[in-house]
Amino acid sequence: MTKRAKNPMFKVRRTDKPYYICRDSQGMVDAESVIPAARPLSLQPEIRPTPLSALALEDLPTELHFVRSHFGVPPLDTQTWVLTLGGAVERARYFSLADLQRRPARTQTVVLECAGHRRNEFQPSTSGLQWGLGAVSEARWTGVPLVELLAEVSPTGRSCEVLFEGADRGPHRSSSKEVPFARSIPFERALKGDVLLAWEMNGRPIPPKHGAPLRAIVPGSYGVASVKWLRRIELLDRPFNGLFQIQDYHVNGEPLHDLRANSLILKPGPGDAIATGPVELFGIAWGGRGGIAAVEFRLGGASWQPATIRRRPQQPSGLTRWSALLELPPGEQVVEARARDRAGQIQPDEPEWNVLGYANNSIHRVPITVSATRSLVRS
Repeated sequence: MTKRAKNPMFKVRRTDKPYYICRDSQGMVDAESVIPAARPLSLQPEIRPTPLSALALEDLPTELHFVRSHFGVPPLDTQTWVLTLGGAVERARYFSLADLQRRPARTQTVVLECAGHRRNEFQPSTSGLQWGLGAVSEARWTGVPLVELLAEVSPTGRSCEVLFEGADRGPHRSSSKEVPFARSIPFERALKGDVLLAWEMNGRPIPPKHGAPLRAIVPGSYGVASVKWLRRIELLDRPFNGLFQIQDYHVNGEPLHDLRANSLILKPGPGDAIATGPVELFGIAWGGRGGIAAVEFRLGGASWQPATIRRRPQQPSGLTRWSALLELPPGEQVVEARARDRAGQIQPDEPEWNVLGYANNSIHRVPITVSATRSLVRS
């Protein structure tokens, strides 16, 4: 099989079978480019994880980015769509998509993770969508920094939060009426300069299911903050009390904001049969305060060892890729990995249980079977 070029630009096509074929810019394909499609958790609205094997790709194709929506994709006309920016400001502004695209754009590589990622690992189990692995993805987002627009509307001294409201709406268990999807972030967070109002994803217009024509991108925060189908931004002089803020997406009464340090082992995969001897581990890490500082691995219960960082992201909001060499004895084994962020916080042994099942960043464990024979293909 022809070896794939380093850092290829993938073209992805959906086949008539449940898998994708990823081709690089020279038309080459290798075994790792055949990606089984992930089974959706829902079709209306679409909720679909990223296949675990796809997270090993250097450039994750847009088609394989995880999808999480509460309501259906709203029908929007980019020619008539308008973004409203107002609230606790000296003067409100209105922007068409063309208005925004005439401004100098910025591109940032950002990991988005659903707050319910790995919810199915909580014991006792919790309510909510039972995500397993795969509610996390990395993409390149292009747009205008929010802080530049805020400067033009002159926020008042009372501004404490910035509200993002999408055009999608629907039922909520706590309301007899349809409600829009809306979330707020602290005003100080909005001023840091890295929050984008994005119209491109991986160099192309954002697909409808990912928030076209405009989506908020809040690096380092759980995906719920990156509101899709953005139609209104409002500066608030008091904390937002919307249903997706005070009843959903909070832990112990506090709204979820910052991603916690997290990591996944991508190879070997769960249940893999591997020959005894040295095997290469490969994985990803993301989140945490200031980004990932280090990753460690071990064979279940043994001492932690440092992994090799293969690639650090240019910005802390991207994926850190790591690898390690581990000697495996025969038998049923469990391989573990944990990440540490630049503030010294380490993934915990077990998830912090909460009634809504959010923010599981516990140590990732992968069970594998190690055979005494060396005739098996190495991982």
